[in-house]
Amino acid sequence: MMKYLFAFALLCTFAATAETLPQERIKAARVAYLSRELSLSPEEAEKFWPVYNQYDEQREDLRARIRDLMDESRTRGYSSDDKANAALDEMLSIREQELQLERNFRKSMQGILPSRRLVVLHQAEREFQKELIRRIQDRREPIRPNRSRR
Repeated sequence: MMKYLFAFALLCTFAATAETLPQERIKAARVAYLSRELSLSPEEAEKFWPVYNQYDEQREDLRARIRDLMDESRTRGYSSDDKANAALDEMLSIREQELQLERNFRKSMQGILPSRRLVVLHQAEREFQKELIRRIQDRREPIRPNRSRR
C-alpha cells in the first residue's frame, strides 16, 4: 500500500510541475523514473534523494567544466600546443574528480541501498537519458506522411 501512495505522490509532484520550466519537468520525470526503477520505499527515498541530489549536482558541475573546456576549443581554439595540453590535462583531472565523486557516492550509499540496486541505478540513469534523447529527437523531426514507392 505504501508503494502505491509513494508512486501517487510522485505522480502528483510530476503533474504539479508540468507547467514549470522544461528542466524542472525533466528533473521531476527523472525522479519518478528512478524511484520506480529502484523500487524505493518511502524510508529509502527519504535517505536516498538528499545524497543522490548532492552527488548529481557535483557531477553536473564537473561535466559543465568539461563542456566549457570543449566550447573554448570549438569557439577560439588553442593558440599553442602548450595551451591545448593544459586543457587536456585539466579534462583528465576533472574526469579523475568525477571518478572519486562516484567512489564517494558509493560509500555514502552503504546502508541506504545494496550494491545490486546501485547497479540498477546506473542502468536506469542511462535508460532515462536514452529515452529523453529519443523524445527530443522525435519532437525535432518533421512528421512525414508514409509514401509508398512505385
